[in-house]
Order: sequence, then C-alpha cells, then structure tokens
Amino acid sequence: MTLTVKPLSPALGAEISGVDLRQDLPAATIAAILDAWHEHLVILFRDQSLSEDDQIRFAQHFGTLQKRTRPPEAINEAGYTKYPQLTMLVSNIRENGKLIGSLPDGEMHFHSDQCYLEKPATGTFLYAIEVPSQGGDTLFLNMYKAYETLPAELKARIDGRKALNAYLYDSTTRAVNGSKVDFSAHPHYVQPIVRTHPDTERKALYVNRLMTFTIEDMDEDEGGALLNSLFDHIEQERFIYAHHWRVGDLVLWDNRCTLHARTDFSDKERRLLRRYVVMGDRVY
Repeated sequence: MTLTVKPLSPALGAEISGVDLRQDLPAATIAAILDAWHEHLVILFRDQSLSEDDQIRFAQHFGTLQKRTRPPEAINEAGYTKYPQLTMLVSNIRENGKLIGSLPDGEMHFHSDQCYLEKPATGTFLYAIEVPSQGGDTLFLNMYKAYETLPAELKARIDGRKALNAYLYDSTTRAVNGSKVDFSAHPHYVQPIVRTHPDTERKALYVNRLMTFTIEDMDEDEGGALLNSLFDHIEQERFIYAHHWRVGDLVLWDNRCTLHARTDFSDKERRLLRRYVVMGDRVY
C-alpha cells in the first residue's frame, strides 16, 4: 500500500491517496495518516466505497465514537443506518414526510462540532453518499493561522479569557436578531477563547460565529464587539479551503484547530452524508 499526501490549498487540507479504507490498515499506515492529519488539519480520501462498518472501523483508530442523544425518528424506518446510536445522517431527504437526518437545508455558519460541551469532539468523519450538482460545499478554516496572524492588541485582549458557546437546536445561522437567548434551554459551556492542541501543542482560536455568544466577565456590548472583530478576522479567504463534494469522499477534520461551514444548495436536489464523531477531552 503506497500512501501519498497532496496538499489541497495553501490554507489547510490534504488528499491522501493509495489507501482503501475497507481494509484493515496496518499500524504504520494509521500512524502516517495521523501525522498528515496533524500537519494538514483536514484529510480527504476520494473514491471510497464504505459501508457503515467500514467507516466506523476506520474512525475508531482515532478514539471512542460519540453516541447520539437525538436520533431522528425516521432513521431506522427508512433503513439508512444500522447504528442510530452512533450514526448521524446529514441529509435533506424526506421519507413519508419525515426527515431521515439532520441539518437538512441551506447554508451553515462557521462552527466547531460540540464546542458547547465540556468535552467537545476531537474529530469528525463525514462520508458523501449523495451530493447536489452545485452548492452544499464545506468550507474549512485554519484556526492556527487565524490566531497566529491576530493583531497584537486583539491577542492581548483575549489572553486568558473564556467565552460561552451554545447550540440553538437545529439552527444553522446566527439568527438571534438582538433578542435574548435563554441559554438554559440549550446545551452550553464556557470555553477558552484560545486553546492549546494536546498533540501539536500549538495555539488556536476557539470561537465561532454560529455558536459563540458572550465573553465571560465582559460587558455584553463590549464582548459582542470583540467577538465580531474576531469573527471578521477569522473568516478571511486566506485561511479557508473550500471542499466541493463528490460521491465517495470521506473527509476527516480536527475540531480542535479548524472551523467548518456549509454553502447553500438547491432544495430540489438530494444530499446525504454519513457522520461519525470521535469524543474529545476538556479544552485548555
């Protein structure tokens, strides 16, 4: 098995070829993939033909898989998954008037998976089964570079501070519209604004437009203005790789040092991707 690694953009991302993920991979191959992941943050495998068992087996090399707490009612009825306790379908497909998955339509603002939990996800594995002809792209953002290029004045203002992250159920855009959010009704947790990656020991920004709402011990107006400055800095094109999905793509991203977003797409076309999440540890 000859493994090759090809960068996808100057910002982040690499395609790994020469690997059939249906096979039991030797330890040396897994180690090489892990090294490439740490270097490039987002890893793409093209032209894979993966069952749920294949995808689970590969993902488990990276840690324990997160169990789901809110599987859609139709997930078993439609027969799309054997493992509803582990599998999340990202899909706009409806069976008998019910969605078979989650996060079905439209664009989605930049975020990091499960940043609203005490122990957020380490990595996410997303596999493309059906994709629209246009749109529905995933944008990945390098949060190492976002932190390293931050103006000194902003670095000083966020040093040692924490921010509240919350998941407003089924919301894909920051649609607060100035109204007060009852965070007690949603999963939420206060996380460091700057986190240290436990494997690379590099620092990365850890806030995002979709899920970060307030800065701890800071006036709401002042904190909101500071967060908007951070969001505007983070979301520069020079930090972004845009992935246009093809059927058979498996993408693995590191939630500890990246953000991701989704572009809009036609609701007249089907989209079906299968997701697993590797559990993480407390942020520091």
